[in-house]
Amino acid sequence: MANPSAKEANHQSSIYSAPDYSTWDSRHLVERVTHLEEQLRKQTAKSVIHSSLRVKPKTKLCNRYELLSRKAVSASPTPKPPRTKTTRQFDPSKYSTRFIALKFAYLGQVYNGLEYHANNTTPNPTIEEEMWKALQKAKLIFPTPNPALKDGEPNWDGCEYSKSGRTDKGVSAFGQVIGIRVRSNRPLPKRRTEVSEEEDNGSASGQPCMSHNEEQQLGDDAAFDTVKDEIPYPQVLNRLLPPEIRVLAWCPSPPPDFSARFSCGERRYKYFFTQPAFAPTTSSNEPPDTRNLNGSPRRREGWLGIETMKEAASKFEGLHDFRNFCKVDPSKQIDNFQRRINSADVVEVKPGRDGEASPEVPNGSDDESNEDPLHAHATPKIYAFKVQGSAFLWHQVRHMVAILFLIGQGLEPPSLITDLLNIDRTPQRPTYDMADASPLVLEDCKFPNLDLQWVHLGDYTGAERGIAKAGGSVGGGKYGLGGAVDEMWKVWHGHKIDEVLAGELLDLTVRGGLKREEEEKDGGGFEGGSRSSQSQKVYLGGDAPRLMGKYIPVLDRPRMESVAAVNEKYRRRKGLPTPESSRATSEVV
Repeated sequence: MANPSAKEANHQSSIYSAPDYSTWDSRHLVERVTHLEEQLRKQTAKSVIHSSLRVKPKTKLCNRYELLSRKAVSASPTPKPPRTKTTRQFDPSKYSTRFIALKFAYLGQVYNGLEYHANNTTPNPTIEEEMWKALQKAKLIFPTPNPALKDGEPNWDGCEYSKSGRTDKGVSAFGQVIGIRVRSNRPLPKRRTEVSEEEDNGSASGQPCMSHNEEQQLGDDAAFDTVKDEIPYPQVLNRLLPPEIRVLAWCPSPPPDFSARFSCGERRYKYFFTQPAFAPTTSSNEPPDTRNLNGSPRRREGWLGIETMKEAASKFEGLHDFRNFCKVDPSKQIDNFQRRINSADVVEVKPGRDGEASPEVPNGSDDESNEDPLHAHATPKIYAFKVQGSAFLWHQVRHMVAILFLIGQGLEPPSLITDLLNIDRTPQRPTYDMADASPLVLEDCKFPNLDLQWVHLGDYTGAERGIAKAGGSVGGGKYGLGGAVDEMWKVWHGHKIDEVLAGELLDLTVRGGLKREEEEKDGGGFEGGSRSSQSQKVYLGGDAPRLMGKYIPVLDRPRMESVAAVNEKYRRRKGLPTPESSRATSEVV
């Protein structure tokens, strides 16, 4: 048997050299196991002590799993509450205010009109909602709290707010005007107590006791420029408004009694349409017996008689009762529908400074082009119905345009306008559809009796230098990154590319398949070869004509209720008393 002491020495010297346990006897194997168990126990006890003392590791690079195990063993610390972002309260009393006028434009196709009505949920926002949110976010208005309104609802109480025109859903405006009281950069007037303290400290100039008006003027900085040192309102709002809404100018000092509604002396509208109005037919597709009401040959389908429309439009001019050219709003209880139209005309629209063609432009009248208007190179002409008046009734312009389109298509004679303006002959409005909303634009609002000085985008002022240094737009908010031109270019470019792509697709569709002459030989004209089996196409300003069945002249159609009956029915339903005298309030579209 081998010497145990020698074998143990050999064992200890070979602890780290993988000893050969096959040569050991049972006694030494038991001793070896006992020794290893003792080492494991001491090592475990040491790690528990270190864990209880929460000793940090000496090295920065710690085992991730070791850290996780320590957290599991130790008690979980109480989680800290999330840090809440403190919002600094805005104190309106520290700022002065001023009354101004704003002129702005918008594309209204994606909006639910200009006006916001409380407790009236609409699928799309209104222009007033977007304007109110921008004014509120910029801290430019301080409305008086109204408990009847919900949080976030437009509230104009205390803002001296007024507007020139009420545009309907889908209608655009290029010269909408509002009056409103907003925050100003002008220093606040000093109080009498502040003046007394300055006098006691020897900092005042020894002025005598002042009146109330002098006290209010004391705080005004004599060097304050009402334009150059003021907040650049158009630039501030344009950074917060959607790209389809742009503030174009502001008036620093309208009269104290200024009302954007009642001070407005003239409103100008434009209604755009194409010539031809919809996809036209060839002359050979028209049956030879097609006649107008007056017996003259009817125009080709899709084409409008521009000269006839111009003649009819002139009949609107002057002071007339337009109850047959509007929608009656019984809530207003109006019974005076007389409005004065200063001018009404149909003009060709061309790219340019004023966007209008001269009346002497060739081929701008009734002449039907021999060129196929469906080919991309033969772009249809653009026309507009222009109307100017002091005030307009609800949907008045769209009703006027609808009648003009019927006359332009040869479905009605121009004398229809005279008949509808004659209340003795036509006391109740015949049933007919008004024109679509999207081509209508409130072009401008004029104030001929007031000398309003407008500060437009591009009129670079001193207060805007801070915006330019901070990375904002330069050039008075008109050009440059984030400027009005840059934003409107994006909107225009998107629509222009859509127009080009649609035109190319239309041209491709026309060029494919049978030619028109071949289609006519193949029987692709009118069904059954008779127009009587066709539904009448009526153009009302939309992308496509409406099928109206057999056409019935307007004066032969059923009549709507009289204005008096509509108003009386509303008063009974609301329990309102009968008015003693007629109202002559002008209602704006």
